[in-house]
Amino acid sequence: MAEEVPDVVKDALKNLGLTDYEISIYLTLIAKGPMAAKELSEESGVPYSRIYNILTQLEKEKKWIHKEEESRPSRYFAKSPDEALVIAKKQYNEMFDDNSNTIIHNLTPIYQSHDTPIKIALYIHRGRTVCINRSLSLINLAKTSIYLVTTDDEFLKIYYNDIKKARARGVTDIRILVEEEALNDKEFKTLLLDYNEIAEIKYRDQLFGTSIIIDEGENAFIVLSQRFFEKLSYFGVVTDHIAFGPAANYYFSYLYETAELAFDQDKPKSSN
Repeated sequence: MAEEVPDVVKDALKNLGLTDYEISIYLTLIAKGPMAAKELSEESGVPYSRIYNILTQLEKEKKWIHKEEESRPSRYFAKSPDEALVIAKKQYNEMFDDNSNTIIHNLTPIYQSHDTPIKIALYIHRGRTVCINRSLSLINLAKTSIYLVTTDDEFLKIYYNDIKKARARGVTDIRILVEEEALNDKEFKTLLLDYNEIAEIKYRDQLFGTSIIIDEGENAFIVLSQRFFEKLSYFGVVTDHIAFGPAANYYFSYLYETAELAFDQDKPKSSN
């Protein structure tokens, strides 16, 4: 029976941590239904001398099958693939978290004791148009979330149509953080009311620059502006370091969670 299943499926099961014997047992139960240990040994090709140990592994530890205690002899059932995979993923995540904590707790102090500087590439985008285009490209790449911090209503005006399109294509987690004084500017507040149809908006007493973070830190871009000789210059900052996006997302979350809601959020947001 197991031979009828494509090798790609067996390879996938093996990649998830099942042994050859465990795979044979699971696929046999999937194809032929509940069986007692002896019959299962014959059908799967797993030696009878080993069948109970392997069944215990699959039932108690890996949880791909379950055992019917009431029948004599006991019968074994395969869990549905989707149920088994949900359990396997949960177990993997728990194992990964536990091992990650152990590794970080023990190795980070050793790594930091060397105080070795890390060279990273820092990219500076110069010019208003270049910074706007880079920002819009991130907005258009977003799949799940867009987090925006800004003190500039001009950027908000430019971003609006693209953020509205992102909302329409399924990016539902849109958060905007502005300075408190923006709510006292009639034009700025009107623009924010438009955004309130598609995003949650909060304010703080003081912010600096403009930042866009997509997909909870998958990518990020920071825009700074400075006046030189009466002319406003724009600088966009990005790096290829893997921690840049997550760090930006962490900092945004801190600022956002401690900010105040700008408008009533009771009415449903439009996805048009």
